[in-house]
Amino acid sequence: MISKKSIHGYEIIKTIETSSKGKWKPSNGSIYPILDYLVSEGYVLSEEIDRKKVYTITPEGSVALEEMTQKKAELLNEISMLIDSITEG
Repeated sequence: MISKKSIHGYEIIKTIETSSKGKWKPSNGSIYPILDYLVSEGYVLSEEIDRKKVYTITPEGSVALEEMTQKKAELLNEISMLIDSITEG
């Protein structure tokens, strides 16, 4: 979500709640510390617009996100192969 457009914290919370079909609604206390960390690491920029903090991914953040996405795909593939070997075995 933050990789596609600038977004504020409340919008992140609502997007997660919607995409999880209401099964998970992160609290402010869980989202904002993560956003602060991402800002401190240079993965996300924070700016105030209309008295709201808006977050935008940086080029470094885009690279890190792509690397994590690739690692996730590799891990899921390995898990799938393991499950296949167990169920076929």
